[in-house]
Amino acid sequence: MSNPIRIVHIGLGPLGRMLGPYLTEKDHLQVVGAVDVDPEKVGLDLGTAYNLDRPLDVAVGGSLDAGMMRDADVAVVTTVSDLSALLPTLEQAVNGGLNVVSTCEELAYPWDAEPELARGIDDLAKANRVSVLGTGVNPGFLMDFLPVATTAVCRNVASILIERIQDASLRRLPFRQKIGAGLSVEAFQERVRNRQIRHVGLTQSMQMVASRLGWRLERTEDIVEPVVAPAEVRGKDWSVQAGRATGVNQTGRGYMDNREVLTLVFRATVGEARPRDHIRIVGTPEVDLTFADGINGDVATCSIVANAIPVIHRALPGLRTMVDVTPISAF
Repeated sequence: MSNPIRIVHIGLGPLGRMLGPYLTEKDHLQVVGAVDVDPEKVGLDLGTAYNLDRPLDVAVGGSLDAGMMRDADVAVVTTVSDLSALLPTLEQAVNGGLNVVSTCEELAYPWDAEPELARGIDDLAKANRVSVLGTGVNPGFLMDFLPVATTAVCRNVASILIERIQDASLRRLPFRQKIGAGLSVEAFQERVRNRQIRHVGLTQSMQMVASRLGWRLERTEDIVEPVVAPAEVRGKDWSVQAGRATGVNQTGRGYMDNREVLTLVFRATVGEARPRDHIRIVGTPEVDLTFADGINGDVATCSIVANAIPVIHRALPGLRTMVDVTPISAF
């Protein structure tokens, strides 16, 4: 690329700060603006906010302004999981003429769960001749795009099992907190009822897979349960007593013709004995694909966001998904 793609980065929380080096190490990308609502970050040089060893001569702003949008091509948004909460930022960026890549899980495939919101985003993006994509390692790759791509070698597909089993002790503290590690079973279940513990995007992954395969799901299930420690589990800087939650087991099921055709299992626990990513396709031929030890979610999410930027910059206008854009690769 002769000219770098100019980026404004919105959201400098744990994931956003981790993403920084991935955006700044590539010659074809240039971060020209950054936004965060945290007063302690506003005014900082972005290199400091990213924990880099050099300044970037970009000051963190407290809000997205017209100058930032005028100078940028793409907004990278790493803020929230909830699509309705993302909407004001998304609309401002799109109306400002920016393509958008976001880690918002519900944006990965909102066409079934939030059809009116999806149509509104699609119409707005087309009116402004920009494209919008929600992506990440999951949803966005491991439990939707990758299984769909794997079916390319199949003459027919009867059902798909997708498992993401993670050792959460290797992940960021906010992730371990999000999965309820260390909570009593009662506290865990209370947070499930309040929708504070759940992997956001499991249903969207099922719907993305089904749409691409031409399956019309009659119904879906999304069941969240604690994984309970049978004995004390200890790590370098954490411990979980016996009888308390080591993490979460979440199962999504999709049904067609009164038959379970999609099974998605997301399990994340501290001290997981056999982490892995696994896809099993029942069809012709049968396919069984396993990534031993699993793919590191933080590294993969940062990589796929950075690698998606050139693709979404030249994509057709509208609300795009990982199964309808040009395949994303390292670049």
